[in-house]
Amino acid sequence: MTMKIRSKTLKNGLKSYYFRIVLNGKPTMKSGYISNKEAVNAYRAYKIAEAHGQLENQQVKRMRFNDLAKEWLAMKAKEVRPSTYKKIEERYRLHIQPYFKGIYLDELTPIKAQKFVNQQAAAFVRYDWTVGIVSQIFKKAVQYGYVKANPFANIDKPRAKKAPFRDTVQFYDVEELKRFLNSAYQLYNKDHYSRYAFFRLLAFTGMRKGEALALNWSDIDFNNKTLSISKTVVTVASCEVISNEPKTKASNRLMTLDDDTVSALAEWKFRQHELYKALGYSASPCEFVFNSSVNSFISLSRPRAWARGIAKAANLPAIIIHGFRHTYATLAVQSGMDIKQLQYQLGHNDVHTTLQIYAEVTNKQKTETASIFANFINESNIKSNTAKP
Repeated sequence: MTMKIRSKTLKNGLKSYYFRIVLNGKPTMKSGYISNKEAVNAYRAYKIAEAHGQLENQQVKRMRFNDLAKEWLAMKAKEVRPSTYKKIEERYRLHIQPYFKGIYLDELTPIKAQKFVNQQAAAFVRYDWTVGIVSQIFKKAVQYGYVKANPFANIDKPRAKKAPFRDTVQFYDVEELKRFLNSAYQLYNKDHYSRYAFFRLLAFTGMRKGEALALNWSDIDFNNKTLSISKTVVTVASCEVISNEPKTKASNRLMTLDDDTVSALAEWKFRQHELYKALGYSASPCEFVFNSSVNSFISLSRPRAWARGIAKAANLPAIIIHGFRHTYATLAVQSGMDIKQLQYQLGHNDVHTTLQIYAEVTNKQKTETASIFANFINESNIKSNTAKP
């Protein structure tokens, strides 16, 4: 360690010692020492502190978790769709912000992180969403140098809380779907025919609920039996709007319709025109296929009540609206649809999302697979036992 201590005589006759030193690549002067020994010790102390990252300008200012979370949310708002951001922000506000109130990032040890995970797992079925948000915020903290490591990097994921029993299923098998659509037709053939057409469309195309509710008549080509998807209903803040921004890059697509679905849509278009005609309109003033009472689109929450009523009349378990998309995908797999075609039909950007559907089979398929395998083994065993030496 080389150093050069200098001194100067002050007006009062006393000597003051000083030196020049390079810290973090920047030359600076330190002065005001009363002896050569004190200056030497100070020089050495500065160099040791520099080597250990302990200089004041080397130390990152401490930050509270919620302060960084606000920055992270602001960045997230620009990266995801408004409806997705709304879910993230709501989850943060309800389940994360209160827990981390006043806590600095560097205070959260892996043990404390695990405690948070355990608490979430005990309270919520889908706790992985909340933990995932916190982990992403800590990744940003590592990137900015507020902490050296993400305390959520090696957490154990306990078994989630059991979902409460509900009289619902994820999807219908082919016989249940037939019963549901027959029930929908019986209930709404006379009045509200659009509700039957809505579920017929979901079941036979696999399109998303928001995509169906955003449809205009101009999106349907009855001659060529095609349907163009280019928009969707989304929730932004506290209201619903039509968004031309696709959920994924593959969401905008042209779908081919089967004859019966075309007929159902054509029948509804005629009935919609007749309803407006009875009100004194010469032509339909509404461009939406599934129109509300104020000539706009129908709210995302409305179809759920329709589905429950139809299921009850058919003596079927209720199904969430997204379940019709799952039903379509499952039945498409059973019918042998090519995976790339299914990916296109569903508007999946990533084929891995579609591949997951192939991994999910109905109970009937599981039983059939087990039976086929058992029959094969039994047959092989019989053959081996009866085979002549």
